Amino acid sequence: MKYIVTVFFCTFFVLIHAQTNTLDCDLTQSYTQQTIGTWGKYISQVTTQLQQNYSPELQFKRMMIRHMYIAHLLFNDSDSKEIDIQLNGMKKDLEELEKNPQFAEKCLAFRAAYNSYCAVNSPATAVYYLPKSFSYAKDAITKQPQSPYSWSEYGNLQYCYALFLGGSFSDAIKAYKKSIELIEKQQKNLSCNWYYIHTLLFLAKSYEDNKQYTEANTVYDKILQITPQFTAIHRWKHKL
Repeated sequence: MKYIVTVFFCTFFVLIHAQTNTLDCDLTQSYTQQTIGTWGKYISQVTTQLQQNYSPELQFKRMMIRHMYIAHLLFNDSDSKEIDIQLNGMKKDLEELEKNPQFAEKCLAFRAAYNSYCAVNSPATAVYYLPKSFSYAKDAITKQPQSPYSWSEYGNLQYCYALFLGGSFSDAIKAYKKSIELIEKQQKNLSCNWYYIHTLLFLAKSYEDNKQYTEANTVYDKILQITPQFTAIHRWKHKL
């Protein structure tokens, strides 16, 4: 009997892991094909899985999918009613995950992202949300210095700050490089890691906006080595 139970649970976790890997590869494929606007279907898919078999890891994944989907909507379809729906969903995901000691500090980086999205979605509230966003980001780096999420989300804030308010992209570059270093040390199957590809892409964009075109091209080439299907990279590379 114990053997049967053990086999059952082992099989269950293998199936869940396989589903997660397939989802990660699908998300990466979609990211490289620049179809992030369709990510609502992946949120629905994960929601169904959570209703069947809840796990904080899966809820964290849904929160991250929402994170990227919201960013896409804010900058490509800013009038979409879906933005408020997904912001509310991201907030609820974070609130639930923050109750779990294993995820509470990991969520700090995404609290920073959430507050920055609120500021972009409602500019009149930016004076309130943007300081909170930077505060969460710095807190994440202090409390979770070995988390690639801490550095990548801080890099996102620094990149947007430099892009919209002027200044050097050096802080964003340093943060993205640290995140990439940690991901490469800690994680496997990088070809199906959309968050890693996204961080690499914004490192390249930071170099580009800092007029460091040789460095930008080096990162673009690295992305193509990992995800050769990301054909848009060829358009973005600079002829030196």
